[in-house]
Amino acid sequence: MTDDATLSDFAAADDEPPTDASTDADGSTEGASLSTYAWGEYTCAQCGKATDRVWRADGELVCPNCKAW
Repeated sequence: MTDDATLSDFAAADDEPPTDASTDADGSTEGASLSTYAWGEYTCAQCGKATDRVWRADGELVCPNCKAW
């Protein structure tokens, strides 16, 4: 037999409830981390211009020009 793990080796770990801080007692993920970057068709929350790339700044999605680097 090889030292390679099979998918069935991990089955027991998947059955356990999550224990990280992003979940509460009933298993919901409210308050989990948010993305810091996104792409697509957006409007900057600060300047109002259309952009295809946004970053999160103080809870809002902003264009590269409005992001405080």
